[in-house]
Amino acid sequence: MNIKKLSLAIIPLGFCSLLSAEPWVDTSNIFLRSNIQLLADTGLIKTPVTTFPLMWHDIARDLKTIPLANLTAKQKNAYSYVNHQYRLAKKSRRTLKANMAADDKRFTGYGDSFRDGNSVTFSSSFMTDSLAANITTSYTNSPDDGDEVRFDGSYVAAFVGNWVFSAGKQDRWWGPAWDTSLSLTNNARPMPALAISRKSAIGLDIPFTDHSIPWTVTSFMGMMDDDRVINDALLWGFRLNFKPAANWEVGITRLAQWAGDGRPDDLNTFWRVLKGEDNCGGNGPTIEECRNGEEPGNQLAGYDIRWSSTILQQPLSVYFTMFAEGGDRKGGLSVFGEERYQLGLDTYLNFFDNDWRVYLEATDTYALCRDGVNGDGTSTIGDCYYEHSTYKTGMHYKGRSIGSNYDNDASTYVLGMIAQGSNETNYEFKFRWLQLNKDNSDRAPGNSQIGNTVTEIAENVLMLSSKVQHNYRNWRFTLGADISQSEFDNDISNETDVNAYFNVEYNL
Repeated sequence: MNIKKLSLAIIPLGFCSLLSAEPWVDTSNIFLRSNIQLLADTGLIKTPVTTFPLMWHDIARDLKTIPLANLTAKQKNAYSYVNHQYRLAKKSRRTLKANMAADDKRFTGYGDSFRDGNSVTFSSSFMTDSLAANITTSYTNSPDDGDEVRFDGSYVAAFVGNWVFSAGKQDRWWGPAWDTSLSLTNNARPMPALAISRKSAIGLDIPFTDHSIPWTVTSFMGMMDDDRVINDALLWGFRLNFKPAANWEVGITRLAQWAGDGRPDDLNTFWRVLKGEDNCGGNGPTIEECRNGEEPGNQLAGYDIRWSSTILQQPLSVYFTMFAEGGDRKGGLSVFGEERYQLGLDTYLNFFDNDWRVYLEATDTYALCRDGVNGDGTSTIGDCYYEHSTYKTGMHYKGRSIGSNYDNDASTYVLGMIAQGSNETNYEFKFRWLQLNKDNSDRAPGNSQIGNTVTEIAENVLMLSSKVQHNYRNWRFTLGADISQSEFDNDISNETDVNAYFNVEYNL
């Protein structure tokens, strides 16, 4: 390990005065998220909970109002875990993490602790009534993108009234799904961004009723500062999240690429992006104008819904996501181009003396383009979802999709299980059937800046993933493995892959 570079990673720790820790729940703990979701599904947490980072402010408020004497066993366990994590979040913390793995992690999802195989990370944070900051520095010895020293996870935030203004490199996860999401995930490394978010989901009162709708909103402007066809493109993100009823949660999301080297970056161009004037052949430029690169940006938009209830004394939740590329030639009132979908359901089952959240999730990113630029919909070749005729690197960052872990032209089916066990031990298992790059085509074979980031040819994958996490005093140990069997087109031999990893975290 390069001692000079490791020293560079450690230096910022000396500049942090530690008061208390972080104001929000990040994407690092799937067990915390599962327990928060259980309390939300049963009406004990009122705030929307499918947009991450998720503010602790409303979670803490709702925890104080929970009637502990009336809770079921599952609710008590969830309450205890969430409340414990909240107490930890209020404490002064410096953490040291080390990850050792046989290989890089091919698909990084919510709760996964690494992308590159071997790394060491130091983190230190503080928070006052008006300011919060976190300095996270890490070193990895064999990065795919060449960045050995990183500051992923670092940020500074200011609280002004009910708004939080922040700058930094934070992972985001937008949507109700557990394995992947069509809009934003933590699959790719976080990009530097300026953001504004609502601090508390104070409800919107409905006139002449006692009904109030909790809502939150967040927006960011990030810079895609990696190696791209159009360098330094900007990514604008927007998400509105609200609960029209206790057992319903709705999210509305927009993502748009614009500006960058050689592209217009004035306010008028951004206004055109906001108005959606980048739908080629629809309410935006003509087909010819788009072919000449005259559209203002590259946009995706959609919505997600989560419904939860109890049927025959069995908890059940169903969630659905529609997320679409810009570009519409279908006519009528449609403003969407290539809609892609995700459907999932989850419930709780008890076996091996533990309550398990069990979910089944299906996701599709195989789109046949019909915007007249990327295609007319008559071909079976996709190569357009998350991609673009002008912003050719598309919705990718540092060699990974910022949306679905499995990139475009994929159909995936995942059975997952999450359990909070006894004795501070938690478990997660996934069985995945993945049809990757189904059209057996890549937009630019051999070009790392353009095309499918997962595989250039069609690949069918069976993958079993497991993770066991144990907490002991100031220590957290995570042991996991991914075992996969791949079948390829083009007369390529089948491949079996095993990737085991061990992660240890210590609170200094």
